[in-house]
Amino acid sequence: MTDARPTSPDQKRSAGRPKDMAKRDAMLDAAACLFFRNGLEAVTMEAVAREAGVSKVTVYGHFATKETLFGSVIRRETATIRQGLAQLPDTHDAVRQSLIEVGVCMLRFLLEPHVLAVERVMSHQGEQHPKLLRAFFDAGPWAISQWLREKLEGLASAGHLRLPDPARAADQLCSMWQGMLIKEVRMGVRTPPSDEELKQQIISAVDVFLAAYAAPKPAG
Repeated sequence: MTDARPTSPDQKRSAGRPKDMAKRDAMLDAAACLFFRNGLEAVTMEAVAREAGVSKVTVYGHFATKETLFGSVIRRETATIRQGLAQLPDTHDAVRQSLIEVGVCMLRFLLEPHVLAVERVMSHQGEQHPKLLRAFFDAGPWAISQWLREKLEGLASAGHLRLPDPARAADQLCSMWQGMLIKEVRMGVRTPPSDEELKQQIISAVDVFLAAYAAPKPAG
């Protein structure tokens, strides 16, 4: 007769993780929908629970506060662009094209309806919710800026760029990529650009950036 080994607490937790992750994803989906549709003020943890089809206790078990939940939503959204920015080539000849591809990816992300929605929410209500505003910037714009700065620093270390101030260079490139375009679409005074318009804006910005910061190619 073989003795049955008791199941350890770690084994029990491990067995339950896929289901827990599915619930977590459902809660994040519900929260994103509600935040972007109704704004921060109108959303409650109870509403998230109803939308996700779980109990309020389950929501609080994963997210202690609305600020925590909102930050998790934003981090998940920005993960999309992080994945798109993960392939920046090291070869000198590919730098221009890779920066164009990164810029197009970033602007497409920023022009997504749900991203525009959360930015509108933050611009209207962020002052009344400083913790949520901080969560948005920590997980969104600041995280993207930091990521881009690190990539540019890598290109500079490899001898492809000359950057006296990498943080300022990253801010300048982001600003040139966006121009007035993002603000105009966000405020509703123009429709989103076509793919060709978007690409031309990015190309112009990258060419100006490289004119200032590209390292000279080795002679010969």
